[in-house]
Amino acid sequence: MRIFLSILFSGLMSGLSMAQTTVTGYQQRVPGSNAELLCDGIRVDRAMRIDSVAGFHNGFWIVKGTKTEKAFWTERYVPNAIGYVLKSGTFYVYPNLRQGSDTASVTIWLKKN
Repeated sequence: MRIFLSILFSGLMSGLSMAQTTVTGYQQRVPGSNAELLCDGIRVDRAMRIDSVAGFHNGFWIVKGTKTEKAFWTERYVPNAIGYVLKSGTFYVYPNLRQGSDTASVTIWLKKN
């Protein structure tokens, strides 16, 4: 298992230098508490554009630092994300929960601009 994780991590790190890479975020409703947000984030050294979006969600938002960079708040606006450009920085993506759902995920594919 450790070998698999090591290979996976190496692949993800080398993917950052390739023409296309992905970043995935999750949200989980925690009973009696706020929802939990999870994303490892991605470092973008040169501008990259969103090429594709997938996952089980009702829209998503992108965070840079402590601020929301861009929000595609409902599933209806997700197609507008295609072509959006992320400039240099570290970014995190988080999905909106669908009504009645306890979990959500979003994956975005980025290509060099």
